[in-house]
Amino acid sequence: MSGLVIVARFASRAEAIVAQSLLRSEGVETLMPEFNVLMAEMDPSMMEHGWRLMGLAEDADKARNILRDAQQL
Repeated sequence: MSGLVIVARFASRAEAIVAQSLLRSEGVETLMPEFNVLMAEMDPSMMEHGWRLMGLAEDADKARNILRDAQQL
């Protein structure tokens, strides 16, 4: 069983949600540990490390490739 790794970081919650939806449509499940941090929308300094998408280590390369390819469109 593999552990969780950070597959991507985003500056905003909206970007992270779009990326997570794209990955899910490609069969890659991720989670966003900070999803319920509502105060971060009002005070961005609370999100020092950005919005993280985490997934299984075995899926990390696939997830990063999907996100990279989507940015090139």
